Amino acid sequence: MMRTLFWCVVTATFALVTCAAAAQLVKPKSPAEIAASSNRIAQRNEDCRRQAREQHLHLVKRYRFMRDCKRH
Repeated sequence: MMRTLFWCVVTATFALVTCAAAAQLVKPKSPAEIAASSNRIAQRNEDCRRQAREQHLHLVKRYRFMRDCKRH
């Protein structure tokens, strides 16, 4: 019983890791793609910073907000 449960958990974890690895975006290759990607990231960071400032978030709340904001 426990062995079956263990293997189910191991299999499910492996499946999730495999799917997550396959879902990663393709890295930009040319200098223009790298610059465009960098600009998008910088713009997203600035937008998240501005929103955190408008909400008057500090320390841990700001850190969590920035982390969650960048992910979306």
